[in-house]
Amino acid sequence: MKIIAIDLDGTLLSDNLTIQERDVIALKKGQKQNHIVTIATGRALFDAKHIMNKYNLNCPIIASNGAQIYVDNKKISEHFIGPDVTQAIIQWLNKENIYFQVYLSDKIVVSNQGIHQLEKQLNDIVSQDPHFNKDVFCESIKAQIYQYGLEEVSGIINSIDFVIKFMIVSPSRSKLKQAKEYFSQMDGCVVASSGSFNLEIMSAGVNKGLALHKLCEYYKKTVANAIVIGDNLNDMPMFKVAGIGIAMGNADERLSEVATFRTLSNNNCGVAYAFEHYIQTSEKENDNLVRKAKS
Repeated sequence: MKIIAIDLDGTLLSDNLTIQERDVIALKKGQKQNHIVTIATGRALFDAKHIMNKYNLNCPIIASNGAQIYVDNKKISEHFIGPDVTQAIIQWLNKENIYFQVYLSDKIVVSNQGIHQLEKQLNDIVSQDPHFNKDVFCESIKAQIYQYGLEEVSGIINSIDFVIKFMIVSPSRSKLKQAKEYFSQMDGCVVASSGSFNLEIMSAGVNKGLALHKLCEYYKKTVANAIVIGDNLNDMPMFKVAGIGIAMGNADERLSEVATFRTLSNNNCGVAYAFEHYIQTSEKENDNLVRKAKS
């Protein structure tokens, strides 16, 4: 029995934000073999649960990049960003006119003014840079813009309590770099990214790797026995601690470089392929595969 942690966007979800039947079958087969199949995502907990329910999948969930852990129909861990840090983050983002979403326990809040700002910034960049690919940008942020539980509010968001995560989106790489540098130096928070045009801010001490540790402790398993499947840099903390890391065919090269194996892309049922070739094998076969991959 192993803990198998699987990312959603770019991993289990295809580009049209659905889970293919072959992948669903692979997950359910893994559960029947007594593996603890787990979702490990940057999405909010309620959003991840909504997706799992669509496919009649019931499994533990690491959500909001590790800020929330959900097992056996209950939260076993939830980390909020401190109120002073939250206020400082909001003030800076508003000052810099950067679009952001606020993840709460029951919804994701976004300002209607922020949406207009994002549209204006995108149009400005397209007009200034003829090489900027608007379609690539829109495809990249589709998961954030159309996610479940998003609630638009009027006016500027100046203050809000019990924040789990901030999601920042911008077509400007220089603006994202500026934000990353600023928040990386701020006490009380940590920065991650799940795509080329976003940044995610959580409470200090939160990442998918630490959450995987907690989940393994809950099940009295060692993290070295865990298997993880992912595609982007917010999955890196899991890859650094798990016994086996499987990178998707569409993964960021920096993740692929530290992976034990590389599977097919998210649009080609890479998760199912990973189960069939790297997970649903005997322990002896698996050890041989790992040794061969590392040689």
